[in-house]
Amino acid sequence: MSSRSIRDGKGHRAYRRQQAALKRRTAREHLPCGYGSTHHWGCGEQIDTTLPAGHRMSFTADHDDALDNGGRLLGHLVPMHLHCNSRKSNHAPTEIWEAS
Repeated sequence: MSSRSIRDGKGHRAYRRQQAALKRRTAREHLPCGYGSTHHWGCGEQIDTTLPAGHRMSFTADHDDALDNGGRLLGHLVPMHLHCNSRKSNHAPTEIWEAS
């Protein structure tokens, strides 16, 4: 199943509510870009939630674990700038194992 069909299917409205709640919290608490990311993505700068949606520094809700990499639609969302989210894309964290 593609990530597009996941986003447009069951749970889409619940995701939009979760996204809107994160935007309100970001505005209220002045959360920085990448706040709460377990993978440490984001620039850490303030997010202006009043910027229009297409602006490169506008608010987006990022899936910490990308949908393309098995993340859940209603999983952990992180506030990010549009530019930072685009730069992250669907990159997964890298695990480094010590040779034995």
